[in-house]
Amino acid sequence: MTKKISTQEAIARVLTTPPGSRVMRPSFGSELYKLIDKPISEEFKIDAMHYVYEAIENNLNIDITKVEATKEKITVFYK
Repeated sequence: MTKKISTQEAIARVLTTPPGSRVMRPSFGSELYKLIDKPISEEFKIDAMHYVYEAIENNLNIDITKVEATKEKITVFYK
């Protein structure tokens, strides 16, 4: 039995999984964990947007139109 998940849930899973965590899919995940305990700055936001975009593009079949990062959140726009 296969459970269908929403696009938002799929994005959340890939973004909260560090690469190497899944035995059968070692490249699945994002590098966002590298930003833990880093001060929020412009460099932080650029890195966050890069990690989000890279993780979604490499692991999910989702067409991203834009990724925005603010002090409070990261927003992903997709088709």
